[in-house]
Amino acid sequence: MPDPLNPHYDEPGVNYAPEFFYADDPQPPQPPPPNHHKPMASITVPFSRLNAQQLIYLADLVIPSLAPAAPATPPLPNLATKVAALVVKRTAAKTASDAYEAAKAQLITLRNARDGAADELRDEHKVVIAGVESEARGDATKLSSSKYPLESTTTQPTTVPAVIHNATITAGDADGTLDVNYNPERNSKTYEVQLTSADPLAGLWVTKSQPTTSSLRLTSLTSGQRAWVRVRGNGSKGSGGWRDPATKIVP
Repeated sequence: MPDPLNPHYDEPGVNYAPEFFYADDPQPPQPPPPNHHKPMASITVPFSRLNAQQLIYLADLVIPSLAPAAPATPPLPNLATKVAALVVKRTAAKTASDAYEAAKAQLITLRNARDGAADELRDEHKVVIAGVESEARGDATKLSSSKYPLESTTTQPTTVPAVIHNATITAGDADGTLDVNYNPERNSKTYEVQLTSADPLAGLWVTKSQPTTSSLRLTSLTSGQRAWVRVRGNGSKGSGGWRDPATKIVP
């Protein structure tokens, strides 16, 4: 009778124990193959969202790592040609970026110069308009000959004149004279120009002229005396408010 602890096999496959395998038996279980679909690490850079400065910074970060100075060994030795090309492109980008930043700083200076020149031209337009209005004395034909656009006269004012803006005083051509200029006001038919040589807060204010234009010359003033001038508009609906007075020493 066969001994179960010491089996003897006359033929393969006969009376075999599970832990023993023979040539004619099925192949034993094999270990599972390695997982070839395991995710691999990769580099992700949001290039579409990086500006020139950020791209240059990124290059400055990776170039020393991929191409370290001797005697250090590059971590990835087969990238020398690609890193060298990256260095060239980084240098070109840095040069262009520096030129742009310098031009941008210069642009601020140029813009300030442009705005300053425009302000001076605007003021000179006002001086010329004041001269045209003074010469034309309200004559629409003469005013039109200047090619400056005329204010429409078809709309009747519905409110009192607004406060007069940009009232200025300059020395006249002769001693004892001052030239007064201010912006026209659409609801004003005439203007009231007052002058004082006393305290401008307490007065006494004296009406010196009621012109229909936005400029006039004050004469017969005391040379060397400080004068304050204020202007308001008068229209069909009443008079506008006084603006803060302008001041000048009479030449």
